[in-house]
Amino acid sequence: MTPPITPAEAHVFERFHDAVFVRDMEGTIHFWNAASAALYGWPSHTALGANARALLKCEHHRDPHACADAKVLADGYWEGELSRLTETGSRRLVNVRWSLRRDAAGNPVGVLETGHDISSAKELERHLKASEYRYRNLFQAMAASFWELDFTAVGPKIRALLDAGVRDLEPYFLTHPEVVRDMMRSTRVLDLNDHSLRLFGRGNRAEMLGTVDRYWPDESIQVYARCVVKSLAGLPNNIEVTRLKTIDGTAFECLFTACFSKENLARGVILIGIIDLSELAAARHALEIMQTELAHVARISILGELSASIAHEIKQPLTSISTYAQAALRWLKRPQPDLQEIENALLQIIDEAQRTDDVIGRIRAMALRRPAEESDVAINEVVQDSLQFTDHELRKHSIRLTTELAGALPPVRADRVLLQQVIVNLVMNAAQAMASTASAPRELTLRSTSPDGQDVRFEVLDSGPGIAPGLEHKLFESFFTTKTTGMGMGLPICRSIIEAAGGLIQLENRDDGSSGAKVTITLPGLKRPV
Repeated sequence: MTPPITPAEAHVFERFHDAVFVRDMEGTIHFWNAASAALYGWPSHTALGANARALLKCEHHRDPHACADAKVLADGYWEGELSRLTETGSRRLVNVRWSLRRDAAGNPVGVLETGHDISSAKELERHLKASEYRYRNLFQAMAASFWELDFTAVGPKIRALLDAGVRDLEPYFLTHPEVVRDMMRSTRVLDLNDHSLRLFGRGNRAEMLGTVDRYWPDESIQVYARCVVKSLAGLPNNIEVTRLKTIDGTAFECLFTACFSKENLARGVILIGIIDLSELAAARHALEIMQTELAHVARISILGELSASIAHEIKQPLTSISTYAQAALRWLKRPQPDLQEIENALLQIIDEAQRTDDVIGRIRAMALRRPAEESDVAINEVVQDSLQFTDHELRKHSIRLTTELAGALPPVRADRVLLQQVIVNLVMNAAQAMASTASAPRELTLRSTSPDGQDVRFEVLDSGPGIAPGLEHKLFESFFTTKTTGMGMGLPICRSIIEAAGGLIQLENRDDGSSGAKVTITLPGLKRPV
């Protein structure tokens, strides 16, 4: 019988990196190269003459043995995956190719097999499938909206901008929102989870696929622009609060996250996550309303405490008006009316009426219930306005006031009336603390500075009994008070007002050798225009 392999062929096959062996039609191995010995562990002298199937314990993954044998006889070729037993008893998954060998008369004499180990590749594939399965499960199961976006069409647009000479994309996008909008129209939704259907759509997945442009209101397009800029800069993500639109056009507040992994960017894909903040925004709005109401109640309480000062402030101009009116009437009744004196009296009446109107205006501003309205505020002006409320109270308790207000302070960003409320509250607290003791002298110092030329610091220093040990941190707690008739809301509201303006308020005993308490307010100053 013609041998299934020639010596010349054996010499060539020995150089192959793939495992190569030749068996006759009964399965007896006639050639076994070094790569086969390395793959299966059986040396050549053991494999030669052995039956291939008996030696390797073959298990077909797709075609049964008989079918594979029939196919190689019919077609002269077969390829598939076989599970093979190695010399150590372990199994290897091998991708094999069988080629039928014939003699000169065309009769089949053997089969040439080449194979390579795909065990690691199959294991990796299995892990990838498992990972993909876990990812898809998480993608669908998370109580947040997840999207996969295809932005491959955006790349050429960015390259065109760079080729046109645009070097700093972020300011360019700010001045050319239409360019950003065009990029949005080129970004398409590849996939989205079920939560996205509930949050953005009407339950129809196909309806939501397509361009992302319809989900972005004009007010939020720079969020998309920053995603482009950050992805080009190699940053891992972009996270910010913004507003998006549902498919029917309803806008809502959300936390937006875009992830720029290198693997996804290489595929032209961005994964975004969206968390609905509508309920949080509603709760925040309710909290703001409650804070406004509490601040209003506190202001009314302060005005109640200042009722004597208010009455005094109004009584003075009213008394002057009465006096000047009587004088004018007397001068008018003279045989020869003194018109100049009458004119002077009437001018004084006008001035005092304006003064009364100013007092009422200040009281009305303090008493109104309204939301906070921030503006650029000069702290020294607010201090002077506040002292007009407290002047009578300080004189009533024989308190000597010293103001040390530094000039050229930077303005601060705050609500003027609320800041005035804070200062009046602190001055009244200091006055009442000093009035509760017999210590003398009673001295109150109001000081404004800017130690670093940027932040503004305002201090209230009194000569009262100071803060009792253990109460330093309790005084800012809601409803805690050391006054028999106090509400316990003055200082907590002061803190909320200052912190809302980005500042800090601190209360401590004086550390300059004098007795008494010190309140320090620090607010961020605004940069002056150059």
